[in-house]
Amino acid sequence: MAKDRFLAQGVTGTKRQRGGKPVNSRKPTKDQTKRPAKPRRNHGGSDEEGGSDESDNEVGDVNDLEHRYGTDENEVSSEDEFLETAAEKRLRLAKSYISKVKASTEMNADEYDAAQIDRDLIAERLTSDARERSGKWSRRIADQFAYPIDESSMARVLKNGHLLPVTCVAITPNGQFVYSGSKDGSLIKWHRETGKKLKVFLGQKKKNPSPNHNLGHCDHILSIAISSDSKYVATGGRDRRIHIWSVDEDRHLIAFHQHKDSVTGLVFRRGINHLYSCSADRMVKMWNVDELAYMDTLFGHQDIIVSIDALQREQAVTTGSRDKTLRLWKIADEAQLVFRGGSTTDQNRITKALSEGRQDAIEAAAEVRAIIEQNTSTAQYTDEHRDLLRSLAAENTEFCEESIDAVAMIDEESYVTGGDSGALCLWSVQKKKPVFIHHVAHGVQPTTPSIGTLSAAAVENEDDSPSATKLPTRSRWITALAAVPFTDMFFSASSDGLVRLWRMRPGKIPGFDLVNTIPVAGFVNGLAVRELSPEGSLSVRKDIVLAVAVGQEPRLGRWAKEKARNVVRLFHLPANLSKSSSS
Repeated sequence: MAKDRFLAQGVTGTKRQRGGKPVNSRKPTKDQTKRPAKPRRNHGGSDEEGGSDESDNEVGDVNDLEHRYGTDENEVSSEDEFLETAAEKRLRLAKSYISKVKASTEMNADEYDAAQIDRDLIAERLTSDARERSGKWSRRIADQFAYPIDESSMARVLKNGHLLPVTCVAITPNGQFVYSGSKDGSLIKWHRETGKKLKVFLGQKKKNPSPNHNLGHCDHILSIAISSDSKYVATGGRDRRIHIWSVDEDRHLIAFHQHKDSVTGLVFRRGINHLYSCSADRMVKMWNVDELAYMDTLFGHQDIIVSIDALQREQAVTTGSRDKTLRLWKIADEAQLVFRGGSTTDQNRITKALSEGRQDAIEAAAEVRAIIEQNTSTAQYTDEHRDLLRSLAAENTEFCEESIDAVAMIDEESYVTGGDSGALCLWSVQKKKPVFIHHVAHGVQPTTPSIGTLSAAAVENEDDSPSATKLPTRSRWITALAAVPFTDMFFSASSDGLVRLWRMRPGKIPGFDLVNTIPVAGFVNGLAVRELSPEGSLSVRKDIVLAVAVGQEPRLGRWAKEKARNVVRLFHLPANLSKSSSS
């Protein structure tokens, strides 16, 4: 005969609430209120709540937990949430997350054999999400884009929009729209697939009274950012203002006036509508765009801040131009890490870079050589770069980094920067100096000497022919950087007519190698890159959309000029799965 649970030992004088936990109905005595009673140990085979029809060796399954705390996990009452333990809460949240992943993994039965592939995709998605939460890059996709790029079939020019050089560009996370800003103060919304202008926000006149300044910028637009939910667009300019625009309604929301100099960089934190801005006033400010409110200000740089980037953690990375520092702001800890730049290309460093590059290619990057050999243009530029480094080392030519102008985050713990020396530097939070430097990444260009310099050079040379006169050279500085977060691929640009695609080296050896080049004439003042995948599925194939802001002049000045059109160039790069490698 089974025991009656209400007559079992240890439950007399108790009653049960919803949720199955006993509650003592009698009031505690005076002694009981002073110190808690010791928990009773169960030696007699029955639980503390009384007997049970089931044996002690049988453990309830997940469905029993669901029955105790509600059958619908998404509709858990506040009382049930209060009663459940920490382990049961983790179980409920994990089951809810897996169910959402399953819902987003809708496979086509005609193309896939459902069950096993579906489970593999879910496991891959969970692994990828876990790696992204750890803050380190995990996906290898650069090999998929090593094929020769045909500009005629893969490029689209967004023209007849801006009158002056385009300074910045951004793509919505869903890949539907493209926004661009210019020195004429206008902001244009483009449709990515058709290339048509959807909305034009014209710049305002500088002589207008202050209320009209809230309708748009009255000077150069220098930076642009789009929130991760594709709801807001933020623009900053030389008029010291930050303007917030609505993507869905195509209207102006608010203008922030707290900066005291040009707003040179903007970035949204992933997953939350917190905006970080940097300015020539050497300050970093934080904004809550959902509340349209100012949050905080960060100080530390000794020169103007020209670039900023952030991912999903509560932190941001900034470059301080001529103070030659890279700073990681840990906002939650109210701290900052300072990294020192200022690399030089003296003879010893170039010789060491050549030997290390050769050794790395032999040991850890053999597959990179195979990829480069299939792309003749990439192989040609790689050989030319090595010859250039050898000639610089022979002539003992030095390019000193005097300014760090661009930064892009590979993951939460590694970053890439570029500056006026033309060097691409890879940084890690573990070291204060770059862990890898690629010198003169975009080549050199001869400077235009004065008449006096030419005559002096002609006097010194016995041969008066122009070919015998050696003109001074300077490196092409890095004007823009962009990375696909948590992958091994990033882009760099200058004024040499090429956007270069780089691939992070596998294994524990730090470094990166050139994989491909994209022809773009003019000053590249901004880069934006997005991954595209079929909506509602976890397809391995993810195409890349690259937007390039091209102008005749640099973004922050007019000290140089190139023969180019002031346009936005879009490149749709399909993924070549035959060249993909496992993560």
